[in-house]
Amino acid sequence: MTIPQSKRQVSSRRAPRKVSIVVATYKSAQFIGELVSRLKAVFENREEALEIILVDDGSPDATWETILELHEANKETVKIVKLLRNAGQHNALLCGFGLVTGDVVVTMDDDLQHPPEEVPKLLEKLAEGDDLVIGAYDDKKHERYRSLAGGLVDGLIRHIYGLDSKLELTSFRAMRRPLVDLAYQARSPFPYITCMLLDHAARVSNTRVIHVERRQGTSAYSLKRSFILAANLIISYSSLPLYITAFFCLIAGLFTTVICGWVLALALSHNVNVPGWASALVVLTLFATFTLLSLFVMGIYIARIHHQIVGRSVPYTIDERYD
Repeated sequence: MTIPQSKRQVSSRRAPRKVSIVVATYKSAQFIGELVSRLKAVFENREEALEIILVDDGSPDATWETILELHEANKETVKIVKLLRNAGQHNALLCGFGLVTGDVVVTMDDDLQHPPEEVPKLLEKLAEGDDLVIGAYDDKKHERYRSLAGGLVDGLIRHIYGLDSKLELTSFRAMRRPLVDLAYQARSPFPYITCMLLDHAARVSNTRVIHVERRQGTSAYSLKRSFILAANLIISYSSLPLYITAFFCLIAGLFTTVICGWVLALALSHNVNVPGWASALVVLTLFATFTLLSLFVMGIYIARIHHQIVGRSVPYTIDERYD
């Protein structure tokens, strides 16, 4: 893919000295220990130092107690954070970005669908000079509805950023530290990590990785939540709603112009008095509808600007933290 020259500021081919792995945890008490142990085993014979950052996103189960024990047993490797309330996966990852000390950062899910043994594939691809490497699944193991919803969201992102249609977007990715710092500094009230990274990445690529089935439980991403996420993406990372509204207003204007021209032609050529109540009502109603739609769209943007200025939308609040 081609990125504008103004963005070519992140890349560096220097091999990483330390890798920070950021994981947002939610209801993962039963398998987060295995994730940590497998990550440690992967890096045991590698040259890079390992840092694991676990962010408890307000889990209602014993996740916090579990990762607290992991920290006590691996104080040099594992950092943990507990958020005061559930803030969502993207806010939890953003919190973790503020704690990384490695020069390469990896994000992955907590449910073991991203095998830790696949992390070296991301690092090897990143070493070729890319800023962001995203794992592309050989065989996606998500539920059908989630794959459908994910395809909708990914399609929107590819459209917004003008990405290659073959580029796959997942939450299993490796990136260079400067890219992470830029994303963290953005501090968007409606963060979406993939978009925040794409805002600054000069070179983005895929590498094939294994995706395994979820062992237990179901994903928190419902179809409804995915549609809400898609709406937030359109509003937060593009001006598409404004252009769509302008298009419909243009169509309404053309329609009204045609109707007015037709009425005027009848009146002048045939001396016909065209009954105007129905046509006037239709035109006024149509224009009122699009006026209200325009105000609604602009109101959404203004409300988000207001929330960001006054600090009403706090992405996350840290309850406890152990480095």
